[in-house]
Amino acid sequence: MEKNKIFGIIIFIVIIFIVLFSIFKSNAPTPVAFPNPVRTGDNISLIRIEGTIGTSTLGKQGISPDNIKELLNEAKSDASKALIIQIDSPGGAVEPTQEIYNNIQQFKEETGKKVYISMRSEAASGGYYIACAGDKIVAMPTTLTGSIGVIMRLTNYQGLLEKIGLKETVIKSGTYKDIGSPTRDVTEKEQEMLQEIIDETYAQFFDTVSKARNIPLDDLKNIAQGQIYTGLQAKKLGLVDDLGDLQDTIEIIKKDLNIQGTPIIIIHETKQSILSLLNFKSNIPELNLLNNLKPVKLEYIMIP
Repeated sequence: MEKNKIFGIIIFIVIIFIVLFSIFKSNAPTPVAFPNPVRTGDNISLIRIEGTIGTSTLGKQGISPDNIKELLNEAKSDASKALIIQIDSPGGAVEPTQEIYNNIQQFKEETGKKVYISMRSEAASGGYYIACAGDKIVAMPTTLTGSIGVIMRLTNYQGLLEKIGLKETVIKSGTYKDIGSPTRDVTEKEQEMLQEIIDETYAQFFDTVSKARNIPLDDLKNIAQGQIYTGLQAKKLGLVDDLGDLQDTIEIIKKDLNIQGTPIIIIHETKQSILSLLNFKSNIPELNLLNNLKPVKLEYIMIP
């Protein structure tokens, strides 16, 4: 009987490791490798930015400024002529988005290397903000991009608490200390204060896009009200430069930098451990409820 129990435990552990390995393998990016470089330096670096900025989902770490900075530092010293940043993200939290943008700008200043953006299925809101750090943006015709704007989502579950007989008592040091509380309505004054924060943050995004894409402010106002565009539409509006996939981006770089032959693609990626796979936040809204109920959270994110 004891042997059967031990055998059962061993089988259970083996199954767990098989499941974790499957998750890890399914989320590992497919290498893009082109052999036989023409000469040292005729190589291209590649960094992938995938997922929501500032959070984690099953099998994937969230996009962290520290992780991206580490990858950029690796790309600084490799034998490459340019860097491709491949983006597949709906955006996310404001601060880490701006930090990643600044890190890319710093990379360009310190290395003199050109940065090319390759958009996949989506590069919207914060994903597009990051893209604006690139020297050239290439999108798929069906890429969802744009969504230029800032959002703050406040949830009020006061009615639910009343139905189940719960009541919150707040003791605070100032009138606005519990601003955005999910257990009461937002006052008119608080709404004005939060709107000022949104407008200020939006102005930063707006100014960044205008300068990066060389679009006059008056023209940008009409296309930067949170609208989502396909890559084809974005090109017509001047939000991206070219249409194509990763291979097309490589060909554009070869032409721009006069690279002959087939370059090696040097992939820099965050290493995932089994421990990191266990430490995740679910991307299922119902299971991530507490995170979504943070009183005040500024986001550059495309809402499905």
